[in-house]
Amino acid sequence: MSLETQNKKQNDSYENGKKPKEDSEAENQPSLLASEKSESGSISEPEELNWEEEAKKYQDLYIRATAEQENVRKRLNREKDEVIKFANENLIQELLPIMDNLERAIDHAENDGSDQEGVIEGVRMTYQAFQTIMEKFGVQTVAALGEKFDPQYHEAIMQEEDPDSEDGTVIKEIQKGYLLKNRLIRPAVVIVSKRTKEKETNGHNV
Repeated sequence: MSLETQNKKQNDSYENGKKPKEDSEAENQPSLLASEKSESGSISEPEELNWEEEAKKYQDLYIRATAEQENVRKRLNREKDEVIKFANENLIQELLPIMDNLERAIDHAENDGSDQEGVIEGVRMTYQAFQTIMEKFGVQTVAALGEKFDPQYHEAIMQEEDPDSEDGTVIKEIQKGYLLKNRLIRPAVVIVSKRTKEKETNGHNV
C-alpha cells in the first residue's frame, strides 16, 4: 500500500469518527499503567520521622557506650593494681628459704657460741644462695672496685690519696650497687683515689 493511500485511509477514519489503531493503543496505555499500580499496591508518601524520638534513641546509645567504657577502664585499673601488688610474689617465695637458713644460723650461734666456724660457713652458704636467687630474677652487682669512677653507676663519698692507683679510680667499695635487668636500682657507694702530692708536684714540674 502506498503512503498516499495510507494517509487517505487515516483521514477518512478521522472524518468518520474512528481513531486509528495506533492512537487507541496510546490512549489505553495510561489505563494499563493505572491498573498495574492498583495491582502492585498504592504508592504512599514516606512517613515523617519523629526527630525527638530519634535524638533520644541516640542519646541513650551514647550514655550506654560511655558507661560501658567507664566500666572497662575501672576493671583494667583493678587488674593493674592487682598485678603491681603481687608482682614480687615469686621473688618473695624464693627468698623465704633464705630467711629460714638465716634463722637457723642465728639459733645455732646463740646456742653454741664456740662453733664460730660453723656459723660463718652457714652464713656464707646462705649468702651464696641469696645471690643465686637474685641473679635468677635479673639482679646483678655494679662493677666498682678497681674501675674508673662513673657517676652513672657510682656514688663517691670521699677521695683518698693512693700512690698505686690512677686518679679517679675506685679504691674502696662501701656499699654494693645493683642493676635490675641492666637498669640501675642502687649505685655503688665508693671511695675514689686522687693524685698524691708527690705526683702533683712532679706533674707540675714536667
